[in-house]
Amino acid sequence: MRSDAPRTIGVVSEQLTRPLPTSRPLIGLSTALVLALAAGLVAWVLIDRNEQTASPTPATAPAASLPPSADGPRIVTVDGLSALSGLRGQPVFWAGARPDAVYEVTESADGRVYVRYLRSDSQLGSPQPDFLTVATYPRPNAYADIQAAAKRPGAMTIELPEGLAMYNERTPTSVYFAYRGSTQQVEVYSPSALEARRVVESGRVQPVP
Repeated sequence: MRSDAPRTIGVVSEQLTRPLPTSRPLIGLSTALVLALAAGLVAWVLIDRNEQTASPTPATAPAASLPPSADGPRIVTVDGLSALSGLRGQPVFWAGARPDAVYEVTESADGRVYVRYLRSDSQLGSPQPDFLTVATYPRPNAYADIQAAAKRPGAMTIELPEGLAMYNERTPTSVYFAYRGSTQQVEVYSPSALEARRVVESGRVQPVP
């Protein structure tokens, strides 16, 4: 794993605490995947907006490890991604078509959707956090959450034409953004921090057509 790879990543809340240096994620595609990731991954954590002194709760849907799913991860076509978005009745974000990529989709019970860009279908469910991943998180106050997180120590911001992106300097391989008025928060993860930023800055991350 590259030295700049994130520990585990997840949705940015209205208020973020610092990453837990010894946390053990409880999510994954399978028990084997959880065990593989638990050795070295650290989660972003959430605290409730109305409980500023509450104990932090581990993020429940990391983009690097992926959440549990009743159906498990699956390979889909571009048409399959479009159909998924239509069935859900809400946007599902991706980084656009890539002719050399295989698209893996994982859905969580709470409505989060993860699109991973694999190099072959044999990598389906791989425990390795080596793939560009675009995660869509339903958040009623998505833009306000990003604004609040951008004020935390270590936060770095990227201005977007219709929104705001941010990442923490300790976990630069995950970039989060939301558009004004949106109820969707998006995380772009790459094992390369530079690629994660470039993908967000390029404007390629859009709802699946």
